[in-house]
Amino acid sequence: MPIFDLSMTIKPMWRWPSQLEVVRDFSSGDPYRVTAMNMVMHAFTHIDTPLHIEPGRETVDQVDLANLCGPAMVADLGTVSANQEIGPDLLADRCRGLLENDILLLKTCWDRLRDCTTRQYWQEAPFINESGAAWLAKQNIKAVGFDFPQDFAIREIPQRHPPIGEMPTHNLILRKGIYLIEYLCNLSTLHADRVQVFALPLKIEGSEGACARVIAVA
Repeated sequence: MPIFDLSMTIKPMWRWPSQLEVVRDFSSGDPYRVTAMNMVMHAFTHIDTPLHIEPGRETVDQVDLANLCGPAMVADLGTVSANQEIGPDLLADRCRGLLENDILLLKTCWDRLRDCTTRQYWQEAPFINESGAAWLAKQNIKAVGFDFPQDFAIREIPQRHPPIGEMPTHNLILRKGIYLIEYLCNLSTLHADRVQVFALPLKIEGSEGACARVIAVA
């Protein structure tokens, strides 16, 4: 049973000010090793719940995991170019096999074109335009995963935190209750157009999102 890891490796990088620290170690005479990390829950591969953009919605510990696990369609969007807009025509063409209650994975292999630790990965990424997000929001799906920074305005973070109106996948798809699985990688290893996906966020009480280990089983 092949298992494909679709998750970024969590490590210090410029975009997210995460602090990884070994607080206990054998070299200091401790009988065990303990590592601590402090970072936001919207870094690296993670899940967004609608509470991220709208008050009163469910927290990540309240999410029914059935909405983040199960049959998924891998929509190969083909060779993308830097700064390419992804709209409804391309999505409709490449998502013809989409089934009700699927998880949808949008495959661009952007992580093979730009290293995610570089600024070019973020500042030159393809993105879903507003009409493309509106098309996705109309689909009867549980979650949608992206292997690229899916809103144009994401490239301006952390210098600026854009209003929700500039983030169409959040404003239209997430608000509807379709979960976002952000910053996937290694979708190039998926050659089948249907897989089983397991996207398991950390169970953090009261949080609007959480880092996740996401795998596909073919």
